[in-house]
Amino acid sequence: MVRVSRVVPKDWTRYSSIGQVIPRTRFIVFKTPLNDQLATKVPKDRRFNTTDLFRQLSLTGQHLGLVVDLTDTDRYYDKNDITGMCVEYEKINCPGRGFIDRDECMDSFTQAIQNYIDKCDDEEALIGVHCTNGVNRSGYLICRFLIERLGWSSHEALDAFEQARGYPIEKGDYVMALHKAAKNVKNEQQKQQQKQLDSDSDSSDRRRKSKKSKRKYREIEENTGGMSMIDALLGEINQQVTAAAQFENSPASNSEDTQAQPATHWGFAVKRTKYQSLNQAQQQGFRAEEENSPFVEDEAEGEFEDEEYEEVQGDDQIQSASSKRRARRSRMNKMLAVMKRGKYHEIQAMQEEMAISHGNARNI
Repeated sequence: MVRVSRVVPKDWTRYSSIGQVIPRTRFIVFKTPLNDQLATKVPKDRRFNTTDLFRQLSLTGQHLGLVVDLTDTDRYYDKNDITGMCVEYEKINCPGRGFIDRDECMDSFTQAIQNYIDKCDDEEALIGVHCTNGVNRSGYLICRFLIERLGWSSHEALDAFEQARGYPIEKGDYVMALHKAAKNVKNEQQKQQQKQLDSDSDSSDRRRKSKKSKRKYREIEENTGGMSMIDALLGEINQQVTAAAQFENSPASNSEDTQAQPATHWGFAVKRTKYQSLNQAQQQGFRAEEENSPFVEDEAEGEFEDEEYEEVQGDDQIQSASSKRRARRSRMNKMLAVMKRGKYHEIQAMQEEMAISHGNARNI
């Protein structure tokens, strides 16, 4: 058996039973219906129960799809009187004191309304909301929903509620809380707009830099006769590799009598000469060690004793001519691989390394 209240809510008889639909919404607000036992304590002309609720709506051609009960008790009427009429019922206990600080009340109300709207196909079905008198708690939650979900200003929401219900929200702290909520929504919208503007500005900067870079490359292509910067550098490297290969295969590069021959490719002033500073025992030991090594490749020039060496002026380190040629070829192949990848930062680093190498060579 459902427990019922024995006392009629305070000031309940001062308010009209039901208001009008809030314009541009499906909300309709009314005070809580009372069961038959409580109704006997109210004058007949002011009684209001669930039967009266449905009858008054039917007279105006309206019908309910959802009832949201915000009272902090279930003793005023039996919810089966609502669900028995094929109307959904949602209970959200909202205490009278500290109500505006209870964010869970607003979250539950918003979720209940949104769930019903998402699954209800009947756009004519109204959403009935009531607290004890259908003024303060009902007005606050509905107005806040209009502000936060539908983008209304606080003044628009308050005015629309007052005109539809016939009474304004009477508690000043509720009204101030609604103005604060509207301000917070406005500030959040401004932040989102500023983020969008910043994002658009960043995109504009990237597009401007991209256009500038493309224009720079077009100018380079025009100055190089239609060749891109990468093609021009690749052509230069290929010419240098060809020149180095021709020099290595020329008879002059293998001649023992060759005197000072500058290496124009790398900028080193070198002198090619027969290695004479090691004694016979050192030569034999070095030759035996190299012949037994699995990492040494046979050279086209012949035996080890016919090998020529280069001595860099101002440097005490001595390397064989074939080793230097292999090193040069390795560096050139590495540079060609970098150029073919076409990555600008690698090409730039390679050019800086070449400039440093040329500078060091001039200082030798």
